[in-house]
Amino acid sequence: MSAYCEARGSRPRITFGTLAQHIVSLDSGIEWVALEEPGREPRWAWRDSTSGNRCAGSAKANAQVADPLLFMLAEGWSGLHEEEVNANPHPLQFIVLAYAEIVQIIARLRPSAHVTVAVSPGVDPYALGTKLISLLEHCAQPAVLS
Repeated sequence: MSAYCEARGSRPRITFGTLAQHIVSLDSGIEWVALEEPGREPRWAWRDSTSGNRCAGSAKANAQVADPLLFMLAEGWSGLHEEEVNANPHPLQFIVLAYAEIVQIIARLRPSAHVTVAVSPGVDPYALGTKLISLLEHCAQPAVLS
């Protein structure tokens, strides 16, 4: 991992661009990355299909982002009651949504923010989701600024 990831003790704030660069480097099959935080427009990073360059912006060609309620549904209705949240011995790591032409892996960045990674159907979503969780645990604890 990068030097940033190893410097966890200082908890520096990072930009979305830096976080997206770390995520995109996990697998060549990643098509785009989105970050959703309350009160902000979703932020996107993607590979330009012709040049291979990374691009960033506030929207990506009609791509759908995940509804945060998906986490509550996936964890079960018991997660709606605060006292029962800590009782779950198997916390949700990530969610995989498989569509005909794309697979989305959605992981929590913080309790109120999440990252969506879109890959082609040939990528192993479990292996990539596991790498994503590890990266987020080591690199993305501070607030993402821009």
